[in-house]
Amino acid sequence: MATPAVQRPYRGSRVSSFYSVKSLPPLSSLDSAFQLQEYISLLIRLDAHDVDTIIALPEKSSSKESDERPLDSPENDSKKPDDGERKSEFSVDRACWIYEQLRRLAQDLSHPLITMLQQECTRSSCPQMKAGEWLYLCVAHGNDGAMEQCCAIDYILHTLDSATGLLNSPRAFPSRLSIPQTSHRHFASLARRLGRIFAHAYFHHREVFEQAEAESSLYSRFLKLTSQFDLVPAEFLVIPEHHDGTGRDEEVEPPRLLAAAVHPPQNFHSNALTAEKAIPIIHANDGRGRSPTGIDNASHIGTDSPRRPGRSRTDTMVFSE
Repeated sequence: MATPAVQRPYRGSRVSSFYSVKSLPPLSSLDSAFQLQEYISLLIRLDAHDVDTIIALPEKSSSKESDERPLDSPENDSKKPDDGERKSEFSVDRACWIYEQLRRLAQDLSHPLITMLQQECTRSSCPQMKAGEWLYLCVAHGNDGAMEQCCAIDYILHTLDSATGLLNSPRAFPSRLSIPQTSHRHFASLARRLGRIFAHAYFHHREVFEQAEAESSLYSRFLKLTSQFDLVPAEFLVIPEHHDGTGRDEEVEPPRLLAAAVHPPQNFHSNALTAEKAIPIIHANDGRGRSPTGIDNASHIGTDSPRRPGRSRTDTMVFSE
């Protein structure tokens, strides 16, 4: 069994070179408690723009290697089911994979997107956290659970802090090796809240969004993750699907109220007033991780999850005139 080479930076190495990955080792060769985290890191370092490979759920590596060998190979005759390498034949848990992807996504949001946003997204330029006609109310710093308007950059930092805190919470995720079924409800809520950062950057700081996307393809990775594992309903993905990060879409209209409505009418212009009265407030997370598409009666909005003092949540969307 070959010992994997130790990767370390050498004296005089450039930052762009000493973290380079020339070949991707098999997942089974990573002998670590944080195996999936290291594997995702290697995938990103190999090619950050290959989002299909980064998000794809890994297959059984050892069984795949044995299938490539001839049936009469002497290696197959010498191998027994209880050999050490056969222990690496396992399937990656779907929930653990989603957890590690969301954890890495929250980590990569800091740079380059948020660091560049901090240079032009200020309290004076963006006094409200908006994406088109949607206004997001922040409760991270409210008293007794009261909602407060928050400037965009503060809302972004509060959202990222609360997402990081939830992902590292031993109560929500007691183990990174096995995610309990009760914790799966947090995935959709985390993805939906992180998606608002991309939405604000796209519709209000397009040049920053384009530059960060060209460097990291982070939104493309987020979009692939949410679509492959059904984390965010399509009506909440307000950025156009045809956006590929290669050019500026001047003719794209900001998201309107009906773009995220539960049952959007066909005629947006004639029914705008009706939708505005019918759905004045929508909670993107009711505290139990259910999707907004499951809301059937507007009268129950805001009553399923009573806010608690000191509870950090940035999950409220309202229509802004």
